[in-house]
Amino acid sequence: MVAFMASAMLRNGVHHAAHVLSEMNRWLGEYEYVSIQQMCGSMSHGAVTDPTAFERGNYMKVLGSYTLRTNVFND
Repeated sequence: MVAFMASAMLRNGVHHAAHVLSEMNRWLGEYEYVSIQQMCGSMSHGAVTDPTAFERGNYMKVLGSYTLRTNVFND
């Protein structure tokens, strides 16, 4: 995340940090979160009633995002 933010600030200027913070606060309000800590806590493994469902959901997300890459050494 640090690299992404640094890249965005290099591309858009240091004022971009204020824009990111504003958008994050807007998103938190839209989804009725009081803080980033609350959001992280609600998305943690320990916060769910059925941890196995949480694990399956994450596993399915990973499988769904997989793309087969060709061998970069064979041009």
